[in-house]
Amino acid sequence: MINRLTRIASLVLAFGFFISCSTTQPNLNSQASSQPLSESQLRDRISSVDEKLESDTQNAELYYQKGELLTQLAGKKSAPSERTALYDRAEQSLSRATDLYEGTPEEENEKAKGLLKITWSNEHNQGVQLLQTDTASAASNYELAAAHFKNATVIIPDSAVSYTMGAQAMYKNQQPEKAVQILESARGNVDPLPTELLEKLAFLYLETGQTKNAVAIYEEAESFSNQNLNLLHGLSNAYISAGEHLKAVELLQQLIEQKPENVIYGQSLAKEYYFLASEKLENVSSSLQDGKQLAQTSFSEADSLMNRARDRFSKTLNKNPQDQELKLSFARFYQNSASKYQQLLPYIDSENKEPLATHIKQHLSDSIPLLEQLAGQQPEKQVIWQNLYQAYTYLGMQEKAQNAKSNL
Repeated sequence: MINRLTRIASLVLAFGFFISCSTTQPNLNSQASSQPLSESQLRDRISSVDEKLESDTQNAELYYQKGELLTQLAGKKSAPSERTALYDRAEQSLSRATDLYEGTPEEENEKAKGLLKITWSNEHNQGVQLLQTDTASAASNYELAAAHFKNATVIIPDSAVSYTMGAQAMYKNQQPEKAVQILESARGNVDPLPTELLEKLAFLYLETGQTKNAVAIYEEAESFSNQNLNLLHGLSNAYISAGEHLKAVELLQQLIEQKPENVIYGQSLAKEYYFLASEKLENVSSSLQDGKQLAQTSFSEADSLMNRARDRFSKTLNKNPQDQELKLSFARFYQNSASKYQQLLPYIDSENKEPLATHIKQHLSDSIPLLEQLAGQQPEKQVIWQNLYQAYTYLGMQEKAQNAKSNL
């Protein structure tokens, strides 16, 4: 069933977006008179068809008639949520008709599919229209739009675009959990699942704190499209959130190879190097506090990672010299790394103390030109003066420290 409906959906996507967005269901009864049937008359006719089907279960035309009558009955309901159950019954009848029409002349074979397409288009396009309407009652519009898209997925259960739009409506309505539920439903009905839909589901998992699920979905999507940079960036963010920093580094390195000027990729990789270095320095510090000697190998590994972070910040800033946020991030890296090294000072022997103290001073000194540039560009930003004051004070630059303090 899914494969057959996928073929229907592929035809509908091109067709559906270009028809007018009617607010009522079209009257599709081939035998209808100029006077539309009432709800009571439609229900009577549906009951009559059901009675005939009890003794004639292989009659494609009867299933088609039932589906047609159910879509008309759905059109009598003003609220889209009241149509859903009727559409579900209509889809079952029309899908059964389509199966039974196999092998018949093309005109007969296509009419049930055509009715599904038109009914889908009507609901889907009403949802699109509501999303595009800019009114004060946006929240109610999002709810209504989601209900229309729900109906569209009931009519054609493997309509990936309707699931995506329904999730978008719920996300805009600040209900990401419901958006997740919609896309999870798509996973059970759409085959093959578009990479774009998987990417959106992974993003929503990340937004709702479901980190492990986000990683799993991003990895699944990556197996289909490992050249999608947005997808790889999303996966790197998921790895970071899940604490899988080595995997994040590997992906960010790949991204930078393709987009070396990208600020986000460069800054993220630098921060990941810093994070890994900090973890190693924390382990070294814990070992020293336990009375052990300085673990030179671990310290060298941490120091190497700090150097990688510094080099990545430097390269990224060289390509984006006017990016003030990046500049501040780079300056904070120098000060934070100095603080990490400083934690070791009370515990190391005299032989290693002086080189480490020099290392700390160098990091603080390197932060100053960046902070001074920022202070000239954003003199009202107190956090910059605070960072300058701390650096000047530690380095014994008292006059400059007092000047920075006066700007706080």
